[in-house]
Amino acid sequence: MSKHKLLCMMLIVSLFFLTGCWDRTELNDLAIELGLGLDQAKNNKLEVSAQFIIPSMMGMGQSGRSDSGKPFFIESGTGRDTLEAVQKMQTKLSREVFRGHHRVILIGEPLARQGLANVLDNYSRDPDIRLRADALVVKGSSAKEFLEASSPLENIPAIGAQKEHAQSGGLGDSSLVNFLIAGASDGINPILPVIKLISSSNDQDQPGVKEFQYVGGAVFNKDLKLIGYLNNQEESITLWVANRLSKQTITETVPQGNGNASLYMTKIASKIKPSIHGNTIKCDIVLSGEGTIQENNTNLDITQPKNLTFLEHVLEKKVEKQALQTIGKVQKQFGTDIFGLGEAIHQSNPSKWKVLKKEWDKQFSKVQVSVHAKLTIRRVGLTGPSLQVKQNEIKK
Repeated sequence: MSKHKLLCMMLIVSLFFLTGCWDRTELNDLAIELGLGLDQAKNNKLEVSAQFIIPSMMGMGQSGRSDSGKPFFIESGTGRDTLEAVQKMQTKLSREVFRGHHRVILIGEPLARQGLANVLDNYSRDPDIRLRADALVVKGSSAKEFLEASSPLENIPAIGAQKEHAQSGGLGDSSLVNFLIAGASDGINPILPVIKLISSSNDQDQPGVKEFQYVGGAVFNKDLKLIGYLNNQEESITLWVANRLSKQTITETVPQGNGNASLYMTKIASKIKPSIHGNTIKCDIVLSGEGTIQENNTNLDITQPKNLTFLEHVLEKKVEKQALQTIGKVQKQFGTDIFGLGEAIHQSNPSKWKVLKKEWDKQFSKVQVSVHAKLTIRRVGLTGPSLQVKQNEIKK
């Protein structure tokens, strides 16, 4: 028998020993969850609500306001913990709940204020749950109410919430994992983005329709309890200091140029340099950024190097002022380190940190902070001075 025939026979015989996929789950047997809501329920229980897609209604280009109906539905369950609540929810569904594709976890404000320490264990333990999901606090409302809102540009409101956060400059695919890491660390406390329901002003036929708006950040203490809020500007500065900001726009009035200018940055970084002298702790924070001037309403010709340097200096002073105000507010009102100053001390001086970490919240409020901004304007657009400025008014 030739080698070729022998090889063919061996291959044919081996087919009898191959097994099929005995434990597969068909896509048609799954209820795909994209958004999850966590709320405080009666008797100290937890209510879990989920936003499931309806595949047959996921038409291309269809918006959440389609006349043919919403391409999703909401179901909920109540239990002593997340898993028990999900199992109660499962009893109402004909398909198996699949949580591996969820994009957003919404947390109602009452639950956030009570604390999340006993809620999030399932999200760090279950391998089927995506850690790279967005987690947001719903200010002034329940998570379930948010899931029933609408997004004018997205089929699924959960996806709209995630994209809205990402457009603000936050890392919209990692807020959950960052929250879990900060919650388990000694040198930094967690924050989460905040979203708020608002009444729609554009839909005259459905005046009760709710939309949502990204409004800043939620500050948590070491017990993972919500203790206060930051506005959009303050949260952006906080993320910048913590080196978790992806993009930012800085606008400042320039009196010497009789107008204002805006710098859009996509290359952003920070560095914290701690120093300890006796009982005095100092932290020098360096915020750096590079970007493009996308609007110049001054009479400065920013193709001239001296004007470009001057404008960089003006914008740097604006950033430094905002950062000092934000850090001062957090030190005074919250007394919790959401910037990672303690983590910077831990990395630079581990022996000192062993002593400081025992009462770091008290020490954090006393830290002397200085901020230095280093901004670089890489491009100025197609023109130097504004086209609306007369030639005799341009400052060369």
